[in-house]
Amino acid sequence: MNMHLIIKRTLLCGISGFGWMGLFRLSNYLLTYYSKTKGWKISQHHIMNICEAIVSGIQAIVSSVCGIIVVTSCRHDVMWAVHPLASWYAWVAGSYFVYDTFAMYQVHLSSLPKVPESFMARFSSYIKRRTLLVIHHVVVAAFLFPVSVYRSGIGDFFVGCFYCVELSGPFTNMRIILSRTGLKETRWYVLNGVTMIISFAICRVLVFPYMYLAYGAQYNIGILDVVRKIPLYCNVGSLMVLLPQIHWLRLMFLGAVKMSRGKSISEAEEKID
Repeated sequence: MNMHLIIKRTLLCGISGFGWMGLFRLSNYLLTYYSKTKGWKISQHHIMNICEAIVSGIQAIVSSVCGIIVVTSCRHDVMWAVHPLASWYAWVAGSYFVYDTFAMYQVHLSSLPKVPESFMARFSSYIKRRTLLVIHHVVVAAFLFPVSVYRSGIGDFFVGCFYCVELSGPFTNMRIILSRTGLKETRWYVLNGVTMIISFAICRVLVFPYMYLAYGAQYNIGILDVVRKIPLYCNVGSLMVLLPQIHWLRLMFLGAVKMSRGKSISEAEEKID
């Protein structure tokens, strides 16, 4: 990658990072103003939670659109077909995961009855409460992002598939918004929950065997042969992303069962990313 291209993509990463944070701050300002004007009884924590969900939902839609474009353009040759969005959007997505780690921290602080004076105490409580989500974000930003950028111009199809995992994002974030705005007992919450589970299972879990099958179909080999043929870091990276998705899908099913029995789920149980 030449220096000129690196500068352009780094600039894109920086601008998009400020853009995500700007959307978060703007939505927080507008929603806070609206709630005060209309006398809406909602806590600042819930407002910030909604704002984070709004930005996350927007990112999910943008990522999904990019993913669909890349996948449909490259499915004829899953290894060698190229689409520029595969590399360019990686820089935008990378900046989002850095932003969202900070946004989650801000939302966490707003939930505390008393914010600790020490930064280490604040950070420690954040990590304890959002351990898996933070690990997920760090892995994506520190491992999968460089792999998606520095891959010698191959595998755009698979990068597009990874972008498509965000297709479930609008529904996971809508659950947060419906809950925080007092619509948890409505049919919209239930309908969104069913759609969320189905889309999550397809886009975040089944997409992984689909990628292996697509590779195997192109080279006429079985899925076990695919596992043995592709580089170890590809298998390890896929597994590191897949395992949290299976865990979160399990929590979704347990939450659905819990609600079907007339019980409610907590805010922590609703936070899936």
